[in-house]
Amino acid sequence: MRRLHLFEVLDQAWCPQAVRHGATDCLEAVISRSDIYRSIQTKIFEVIADCGAVRVVDLCSGGGGPWLSPSWRAALARHEPLSVVLTDKFPSDVLSIRLRGDSSLSTADFSVDAAGVPASLKGFRTIFSSFHHFPDDMARAVLADAVRCGDGFAMAEVTSRTPRAFATMFLMPVFAWLLAPFTRPFRWSRVLLTYLLPIIPLVVFWDGLVSCCRTRTPPELMALTAGFPEYEWMAGYAQGGWLAPVYLIGRPKTFP
Repeated sequence: MRRLHLFEVLDQAWCPQAVRHGATDCLEAVISRSDIYRSIQTKIFEVIADCGAVRVVDLCSGGGGPWLSPSWRAALARHEPLSVVLTDKFPSDVLSIRLRGDSSLSTADFSVDAAGVPASLKGFRTIFSSFHHFPDDMARAVLADAVRCGDGFAMAEVTSRTPRAFATMFLMPVFAWLLAPFTRPFRWSRVLLTYLLPIIPLVVFWDGLVSCCRTRTPPELMALTAGFPEYEWMAGYAQGGWLAPVYLIGRPKTFP
């Protein structure tokens, strides 16, 4: 099927904070427990090292993404003095709590536009589970901003326009129901909006289906890079799990 840029609830500025944080809490719990980005981990760390980066700026972090999972924390510890700062257009109000005093991880408590990253946030850029949120013109702007600053770039997402990915999205409400009481920090709003008024399960289900419709294939991702010949780009699927993450990685042709 062709790519469809349909409506996602979490994209909307009017989305209530309790719903937004509850949904991103759910996604963070799923990502952390399943380690769904493990198959792309080695490749991303290799490119970060090739670029000589000492800091990663994670964009559109939501509730934290893979950087908070045990395997990514362990990999980060093996690559000292590399550090990661987590950022988002709508910063999570509990993200700093999830860092649990890890000195290699920090969070920006202000809104960060992925297409206009402040000069103070210099570093290799990563985006997980979120690049599909950007229409083509905005996606190119995100790449252009990284190129303008000379920063390496890597995105990955496990949604795709495949039967397996769509089928998996039907499990998201189940995950929301199962994980709501155990996700930390505990929120009464998450419990109420999961069981009493099941808005959060509906949002993660709908947005998950739409995310699959929006996610680009490797050729479509490479088409976005046509205007940036000063970078080396690669795109593909990282095999090794139930869902193969699609990725786009770029680095300057001249780097340390």
